[in-house]
Amino acid sequence: MAEPDPAVAGVVLAAGASRRMGQAKLLLRWGGVSLLRRAVEAVAAACRRVVVVVGPDPDRMRAELGGLPVQVVANPDYAEGIASSLRCGLRAVLDAPAVLVVLADQPAVTAEQLCRLVREYRRTGAPVVAASYAGTVGVPAVFSRQLFPELLALTGDVGARGVIDRHRDETILVPVPEAAVDVDTPEDWAKVTGARGSDA
Repeated sequence: MAEPDPAVAGVVLAAGASRRMGQAKLLLRWGGVSLLRRAVEAVAAACRRVVVVVGPDPDRMRAELGGLPVQVVANPDYAEGIASSLRCGLRAVLDAPAVLVVLADQPAVTAEQLCRLVREYRRTGAPVVAASYAGTVGVPAVFSRQLFPELLALTGDVGARGVIDRHRDETILVPVPEAAVDVDTPEDWAKVTGARGSDA
């Protein structure tokens, strides 16, 4: 795999309250590694500069990322919804030419897939390079700086998909079927871990 990209900054959204899971889902372990650390390590393979936005229990989240060369930003307004976390992360990288936005609760997405998204952005210079999966388009996705104002204008529990939809004609799609796997409920977690158990 190539060296992490020095221009595209990575923003990992990890500030959810995990209400439906009933526990801190990003600290659940899969393959011996927490979902949080797994996601951040994958982004760090694609981007030299990585910002992780956390919400509840920020000290515990920081401890989970010990030893990784990332910036952890606490979002005090995480309860407002995902848009507040996206704004929080983006403000930390406003000088970057582009940003890779990743959700920490998509554990099946690989470092190679994230690297491919970044490579497609570098190759095409498109305003958006987004993952396509399960008949939809969304994050992980790379957004060029020209779209930062639109991302910063998002509010409530609205993520980046609305920005992608507004620019579909200019969006490069990269198949990432694994992005369809996300962890919100104990049932989701059971599907992800299968018979191996949570610490398999």
